[in-house]
Amino acid sequence: MAKQEVATTANQQAALIVNNALIDGLNAQLKQKQEYGLTFPADYNPTNALMGAYLILKETKDRNGKEVLSTCSQASIANSLMDMVTMGLSMQKRQCYPIAYGGKLQCQVSYHGHKAMAHRYGAKDINAEVIYEGDTFKYHIENGRKILDEHKQDFENIDLSKIKGAYCIVILADGSTYMEVMNINQIKTAWKKGYGYKENSGTHAEFTDMMVKKTVTSRACKQIVQQYGDVFAIEAADKAEDIDSADVVAENVAYDVQSYANAQEFPMQEESDPVEQDEVPADELEVQAQQTEPEPSSPQPQNPDWA
Repeated sequence: MAKQEVATTANQQAALIVNNALIDGLNAQLKQKQEYGLTFPADYNPTNALMGAYLILKETKDRNGKEVLSTCSQASIANSLMDMVTMGLSMQKRQCYPIAYGGKLQCQVSYHGHKAMAHRYGAKDINAEVIYEGDTFKYHIENGRKILDEHKQDFENIDLSKIKGAYCIVILADGSTYMEVMNINQIKTAWKKGYGYKENSGTHAEFTDMMVKKTVTSRACKQIVQQYGDVFAIEAADKAEDIDSADVVAENVAYDVQSYANAQEFPMQEESDPVEQDEVPADELEVQAQQTEPEPSSPQPQNPDWA
């Protein structure tokens, strides 16, 4: 079978499980944005990215174990997919991922997504390094930009419990550089805003060196997009960052209250009319009591103390 026939068959099979009406509607909106200046990378196919993301959403569940396609509003689903393609990202490449909270779906950019966007807007090389206790680290500020002067690190200084901070240097296509520096307190504050972060446990505790570099790199790449990106990408990126400032727990609780409070009716038991009974003579009551008196039961064997 030819490659073209295989691709056609795959697209036909995907069409059976993808909401074509939703994808077609989003493609129509993208064409309108392209008329006003929206562009995509040469190797980026928006339609394929939308279909791939929709397949991922079909298997994505919220915190209650329910499918996000059924619990999240259709408007938020469409907006999150539109933000993804506007930024030129792909869920299948893990450049972004869906977050469901408060009955809404949000597209959150990953570390890989931030780097991909920075490269698209002029970043030629992106490097990050950890600063440990005992390192010699110096930089100065020139025209509002940080410039690295010196970073000397001894092998013996490498200790996850003694990380003082991290920095990232982005080399742009024109030869200029952008440097971002964060101390460990700033980094932990950023982590606490993240969804699902637990202090002193999980990935952040086990691979702290890698996580601090990812955090400072993402922050540096955001600045590149803000300075050199087009207006559509900047707007979508800002929306994707809204989840960092949102109180996810509070919004989930508010959504649950709104969705389930008074959702079920509890019928009150109807009072039945009293039934009139005939008066029973006292001698008959004594006979009934004797008949209903239980017979003495045979004694049960006692368990030995050592059982």
